[in-house]
Amino acid sequence: MPTRIVFVAPGVKGGVLTQVFVEEPNQVFDAFVATGALPFKLTARTRREEAVYVNPATIAYWTDYVPSRARASESRASE
Repeated sequence: MPTRIVFVAPGVKGGVLTQVFVEEPNQVFDAFVATGALPFKLTARTRREEAVYVNPATIAYWTDYVPSRARASESRASE
């Protein structure tokens, strides 16, 4: 199951940004713990699935990514 990470972003309206990553939540936890306070690499869930470095100091929290019902029904309709 993909992971949604919520980042602290003071300059952004609402103060947070979210990104979905290919890695599962337990893999994010393992990377977070293994690197200490250093940035670590994850795969952003985009059209190209880009590798990105995540600064752990900016993470507010992460959770399982579950698409909303509205998005799920939209994707089913487009198939």
